[in-house]
Amino acid sequence: MSKEEKENVSNSIPEWFNQIVCGLMLSDATLRMNGKNALMGIQQTHQELTQEILNMCFKLNLILSGIHVINRNNRQTVYSFQTLSLPYFTFLYNDWYKIIDGKRHKVLPPELHLESVFTPVAFAFFIMGDGSWDVHGSRLVLHTNNFTLNEVKRLQSILLSKFNLRSYLVKINLKIIPSNKDRGYIIKIPSKEIEKVRELVSKYIYPSLKYKLGM
Repeated sequence: MSKEEKENVSNSIPEWFNQIVCGLMLSDATLRMNGKNALMGIQQTHQELTQEILNMCFKLNLILSGIHVINRNNRQTVYSFQTLSLPYFTFLYNDWYKIIDGKRHKVLPPELHLESVFTPVAFAFFIMGDGSWDVHGSRLVLHTNNFTLNEVKRLQSILLSKFNLRSYLVKINLKIIPSNKDRGYIIKIPSKEIEKVRELVSKYIYPSLKYKLGM
């Protein structure tokens, strides 16, 4: 793909896809530089979610190859793919990543940008990608443990201001970064708020993932 074609593809991205990418980036999607531009990587254990994201990317001319299936002994199968390297993803990379103490870290984008794209669609993809259902407490858990405490509080604030959803934080044992006391916080949305969540996002949740809403 020529430089001009990459620019044209990047300039043609619709707003609904920006919202989906927001939800994916809040969960497990990654961005990395590949030459002059960045690409997005998707790696999921949910086949339907991965396939649907791939289909959207294909329609928008963001990919050339299909899903790579990784079979792991005694562990869930992983489904992954990467997009093309495009100016669109470079712009997102500069928003979502910062160099901190010499290492690249995923961070929350500037406040106004995040709030503008964190819609029910974005929330749905966040849940599908990195949410779980607490059966015992009938609660929704958002696994935000790789973000800092201040960033997780920002997400809490957005949930409250945009959707009137109350939540609370729980500190978990973060084995990946055991020395970092500022990370390891997850968001729990209690049972009394769940009906609001369902009304907001259930129509965007794929059938095989509705269990994440206790449905």
